[in-house]
Amino acid sequence: MSPNRTVIRNAMSIDVEDYFQVSAFAPYIARGDWDARECRVERNVHRILDLLDAKGVKATFFTLGWIAQRYPQLVREIVARGHELASHGFGHERASDLDHASFLKDVGDAKALLEDLGGVEVKGYRAPSFSIGKDNLWAFDVLRDCGYRYSSSVYPIQHDHYGMPDAPRFAHEVRPGLIEVPVTTLRFRGKNYPSSGGGWFRLLPYGVTRWMIERFNRIEGRSA
Repeated sequence: MSPNRTVIRNAMSIDVEDYFQVSAFAPYIARGDWDARECRVERNVHRILDLLDAKGVKATFFTLGWIAQRYPQLVREIVARGHELASHGFGHERASDLDHASFLKDVGDAKALLEDLGGVEVKGYRAPSFSIGKDNLWAFDVLRDCGYRYSSSVYPIQHDHYGMPDAPRFAHEVRPGLIEVPVTTLRFRGKNYPSSGGGWFRLLPYGVTRWMIERFNRIEGRSA
C-alpha cells in the first residue's frame, strides 16, 4: 500500500431481531404468537460477537426493545464487548405503519429500555425495513425530540415495500441535531442499486456484495 493512500474504514451494523419478526413474515406469524416461537437470537448474536472479537471489528447493534426486554444480559454483553448499542424500535413495526403517537411511544420506550439495561446513551436508530420515506418524514422530528443523534432508516432505492430513490445517498443533517446515514447504494446509469442490508446480503452472493462495496469505496471515496 502506498504511504499516501487513504485507508477507508467501512461501518458494520447488525439488526438484533429474531427470524419470525421480519416484516416479510408478518402475514404468516401473528405478533401475539412471538412468545411461543423458538428464539434463536441469543445464540446467533453470541456467535457474531465471537466472530467480531476474533477479527478485531466493532459494530453497531440496532436492537429491538422486545428482544432487550427478554434478553437483558444480551444487551449488556454487546456493550461489554465494546460495541455500539442502538435502537431498532420496540416491536419491529414499520414506521410507515404508525401514526405520530404510536411512533413516539415505540422509539421512546425502546431508547429508555436500552439505556437502562446497557448503561450507555443510545444515539442511533434504524427503522424496521428502512421504513422512513417521503410520506412520513415527520418521523425525523420525533427521533430528534426523543434525543436520538442519528438515524439509518432511509434506503435510496426503488422497492415495493420501502425506499426513497431520490433521497441523498450520503450522510446528511436531516433535522438540526439529527444526521441521517442512508444505507449504501451503488449508482449506475442514473439508478441506485442496493449494496448492503441484511436481506440483500443473504440474497446476493458474497462476492457481489464485496465487489459493490469495494467499488463504492473506490468511486465515491467514502465509507460504506
